[in-house]
Amino acid sequence: MAPGCCFCGRGNRRKSGNHPPIAEESSIPIEATVNKKQEIKEETAIPIEANISTEKGESAIPIEAAAKRKKGVRTFSHEELAKAARYFSISDNNRLGDGLTGEVFKGDLPNGEVVAIKRFKHQANPEHEKLARNQYEMEAEILSRIEPHQNIVKVIGYCDDASNRLLVYEFVPNNSLKSCLHGKEEHTIKWSDRLKIALGTAKGLAYLHEICKPRIIHRDIKSANILLGDEFIPKIGDFVLAKEFMSSHTHVSTGPRGTISYEPPEYYIADLRGKLTEKSDVFSFGVVLLELITGKFAILGDNERLVNWALSPLKQVLETDNKEDLDMEKYNNLVDFKLQKDNGKKEISRMIYCAAACVYKPMKLGPKMSQIVEVLEGNKEPMDYIWLRNDTQYLYQGSPYALPEALRPAVP
Repeated sequence: MAPGCCFCGRGNRRKSGNHPPIAEESSIPIEATVNKKQEIKEETAIPIEANISTEKGESAIPIEAAAKRKKGVRTFSHEELAKAARYFSISDNNRLGDGLTGEVFKGDLPNGEVVAIKRFKHQANPEHEKLARNQYEMEAEILSRIEPHQNIVKVIGYCDDASNRLLVYEFVPNNSLKSCLHGKEEHTIKWSDRLKIALGTAKGLAYLHEICKPRIIHRDIKSANILLGDEFIPKIGDFVLAKEFMSSHTHVSTGPRGTISYEPPEYYIADLRGKLTEKSDVFSFGVVLLELITGKFAILGDNERLVNWALSPLKQVLETDNKEDLDMEKYNNLVDFKLQKDNGKKEISRMIYCAAACVYKPMKLGPKMSQIVEVLEGNKEPMDYIWLRNDTQYLYQGSPYALPEALRPAVP
């Protein structure tokens, strides 16, 4: 029952003979189905669990209280937003995305501000309607608490007049990383910009995990939820699945959520099942790094995960005693073929070490996002900080990513 749209401009996707996509899963947040001929058919994951009061069937924190808590989060009438979005017409191409539970439209406010307006659809099933309302209120509640951050999509306001539920976000013009990375050849992203995207996303996550109060686990980090502004400044979007947790807590109790090809295998290990930590976001970020490095989708042909495919070429690259350099001749089996002539050795090296540490080390030993920021900025040497000499062993302990069918989340 989850939609799939992002709050951004339109983009095209290209067909690739090198890494044909198959059924990449989409989760609850609205991620852009920007092109009607989209080549990736997305599979919906488990909906967010309801946080519903047993008495009234409503979220514990009213949207009005959440939205008015922070200065600058505005209240709109339905008529104001309908007019801004040209009465939600799709004939003039102002619809940015469409999903099962909502649509996103480009809007022009009277003050000239361009925004993205998410309109939640009503559900025929009463339980689904409760869940949809809870998602709406949860996303507004969480986003209204976040201080403005360059790498997090800003919520501008909301409308809740009982029959209509809308959220208003800043408009991000250049679509998602997924669309840009796997789009037309002429939009190839060079290494320096890929590093900028990786670093900005890491800074946004470090803020959510370590600075924001209460701390926030996003739960659905993926290339489709990283929007690109001017000059490839990334912004993390889609907080419908996000969870808050207090600094004194070690984890949040919840079932597996998010997009299957980005979920850590620890989600399905008996001792850890239902215990969510920020390290699940770290793992998902590592998968995004692999996408940036390889230019491939998170899930490949024959339902193979990118994290499985990357093991062999990573072993070749990372089996080195040289702290200063990796073997560039071995890069060609790993890095995006479109950029093999781009001299971005330092950028590639940092991203490779960070991806390995995020994805292949056990969750409890994985790095914090602030550590990833230090490495990507060049302030710390990865082999002294996040990927020690003996860590190569984790590439040889067998792949935990081919999950048994019994442990895979059901698709509604």
